[in-house]
Amino acid sequence: MALRLTQSWFRYPAILRYTHIGIVLLYILLPSGLLAQKNTVITQIDIAVAGYMQQNKMVGLSVGIVKDGQIYLDKGYGFAEVDKPGRVDSLTNFLTCSVTKLFTATAIMQLVEQGKIDIHQKISYYLPEFKMKDVRYADITILQMLTHTSGLYWDKELRHSPNDSTALQKFAYSFGKQKLDFAPGAKFNPVETYSNAAFDLLGFLVQKTSGQLYADYVREHILLKAGMYNSSIELKHIAEGRRSSPHILRGKKPVVGGILIENTEHNPSGNLNSCTNDLCAWMLNVLALSNGDESHGILKKSTLDSMWTPKRIAPQNKNVAIGLGWWIKDTKSFGKSYWHVGNNPGYSATVMVFPDINFGIAILSNGMYAEDIVWNKIPDAILNLIK
Repeated sequence: MALRLTQSWFRYPAILRYTHIGIVLLYILLPSGLLAQKNTVITQIDIAVAGYMQQNKMVGLSVGIVKDGQIYLDKGYGFAEVDKPGRVDSLTNFLTCSVTKLFTATAIMQLVEQGKIDIHQKISYYLPEFKMKDVRYADITILQMLTHTSGLYWDKELRHSPNDSTALQKFAYSFGKQKLDFAPGAKFNPVETYSNAAFDLLGFLVQKTSGQLYADYVREHILLKAGMYNSSIELKHIAEGRRSSPHILRGKKPVVGGILIENTEHNPSGNLNSCTNDLCAWMLNVLALSNGDESHGILKKSTLDSMWTPKRIAPQNKNVAIGLGWWIKDTKSFGKSYWHVGNNPGYSATVMVFPDINFGIAILSNGMYAEDIVWNKIPDAILNLIK
């Protein structure tokens, strides 16, 4: 997990209107001086991104920025695959990795709103098929799973995975010989207690409670409602011409390699494929909801407020906390930021919103080896340039 993620920015009017075929400058709405200033900022962002990409041998990158209810910038840089001509644009899909957890947490909270789940209840109450050799498993609550305090380990691989619609259920049955890393709720550390396995189990809880396959539920009740029409938990729904390839470094040269997508049982913890076009739509929805606009029906404002309420503080950095799925950082100058990052061999991603100033950034890359650039350096550069 990234714990630095330092942010600074200055209020600047959004002057871009988003369409599915591009970004149109609203020249008639701005005095020429502001338009020139805006163009200068965009040029500086382009230069900064290009510099980081060149220095770190990054193949492709996409950046989405929202401000004051509109898209400020949504643009691709570089290539979808090394040594091939296809350039990245705002619709190019990348594996978002652990950013997926925001959508799993949202699905859980939708079911909470419907009265079907109580996050203070034990997971074993809803999933009796989930059992462990360690008897302490019976004390794990859904709240602890959402806040990475359950005691479940970092990750779990399902041996002989069927990689199909039965995988999540088989995953839930596969813990019988396992022990917890620590007693549920006993400690919190963003690195040491972080659990992909917990979120994969939460995905099965969504599936069992809703009666829909996890991927179908997320698509119908979150992605489509948010206007994320180009995103999917399942790679098969992403047109081949819209995909990016994962990359690793071989020596000093980027080559295709890593993970294009994980097995189906890891859908809830890391298999959302998305683009900055759609993540801008997501951030705009979240920011609108934080201001009381519940018109898209994704969540109630009170639910989002609960998800954004700190539950545990990071021992490494007292300004960083975990809410329900969302990570929280106090930026002092600009209020709290709410975010999630992700990486897998082949990809890295970050999504961060600043509701106090109605601002958000999403960055996607088809390489994990430059994760610090995606998580920290480019966001810092963008915010400072806008200032």
